[in-house]
Amino acid sequence: MADFKNEFSWSYSRDNLFQECKREYYYNYYGSWGGWEKNKADEITRTLYVLKNLQNRWQWKGSAVHDEIERILKELVSTGKVTPLEKSKSRVTEIMRNDFRSSRDGLYWNKNGSLRNEPALFEHEYRPEIPDQIWKRNYEEVILCLENFYKSSVIEEISGLPKEVVCSIESMTGSYFSFNTELYYVKLDLAYSMEDRIKIYDWKTGSGDADELQFLIYALYALEELDFDLDKISVTELNLFENYTKVYSFTPEQIKFAREYINNSIENMKSYLSDPQENEAIMSNFPRTEDRKICELCKFQKICFDLD
Repeated sequence: MADFKNEFSWSYSRDNLFQECKREYYYNYYGSWGGWEKNKADEITRTLYVLKNLQNRWQWKGSAVHDEIERILKELVSTGKVTPLEKSKSRVTEIMRNDFRSSRDGLYWNKNGSLRNEPALFEHEYRPEIPDQIWKRNYEEVILCLENFYKSSVIEEISGLPKEVVCSIESMTGSYFSFNTELYYVKLDLAYSMEDRIKIYDWKTGSGDADELQFLIYALYALEELDFDLDKISVTELNLFENYTKVYSFTPEQIKFAREYINNSIENMKSYLSDPQENEAIMSNFPRTEDRKICELCKFQKICFDLD
C-alpha cells in the first residue's frame, strides 16, 4: 500500500470538516496518510491515523443503527424474509458489547492495516471516567431507533421489490460531476426506483434539525448519475430517535445553488494546498480553529498543539 496515492475527492462530510477546522481537516486527509502501516509509518503519522478513526458515543450510536438496518435490508432483499425485531436487537446488543470491550482495552492501537471498522471510542481515549449510565442510555437509544425503524413503512415498502430496483443500501459511490472534474462520494442509506421515480431515504439517530444541503446533494446525484428527472426525485428524512418523517423535493434553483456551493467548496479546499495538481499539503497552511469548544471534542487534541 506504500504506493497508494492520496487523490483529491469531495464529499459532504469532507466539506463539513473543512468548515469546522482547517488543521483538523489536514490531519484527517493528509497528515494521517499512510498511517495504516503500523510498522512503517512514523510515530506522528501513525498517531494521527489512529486518532482519525475515533468515534464519539453519538457517532457510535449512529453507526450501530445504520449497520444493523443495512443488515436487515440486505437480508430482506436477498431472501425476501424480514429479520425479527428481537433477533435484530440481540444481534446489535452482542456487537455493541464486543465493540465496547475492544475499544475500552485500546486494541485499536495494536492493529496493523485499516482501522475503518475497528471499534475505537473517543471517550475511551480521552474521557475514561464516563459513568456506566451514560453508556447504558446510549445503548437504549440504539434499541429505540431500531424499534422505530420496525414501526416505519420502510420494511413494507421494500418487501417484494425486485432486487434490481434497489439502487443503494448504504453504498458508498464515487462519481464525477458534470460541472466539475473532481471525484465526489455519496453514500445513500437506501434508494429504490418505482418506474420513473426514485425514493431516497436517510436515517437520522439524533435530535435537532437536519442539514438540507445533504439531501440536496443526494438529489443532485440522482439527477446526474442515476439520470432521474428532478421532479421524480424525493428524499425522505426518517428520524428514528424522535420518530418522525419529512419528505424533501427540490427545484432547479436549488440544484443550481448546490452546484455553485460544491464548486466554491472545491476551490477553497484546493487553495490551501501547496500543490493542487498533486494534492499535496503543508501543515502550516492549515490554521487551527479559534473555537476552543471545537477543540474539546476534537479527536486529535492529544497531539494537535504539539505539532507546529
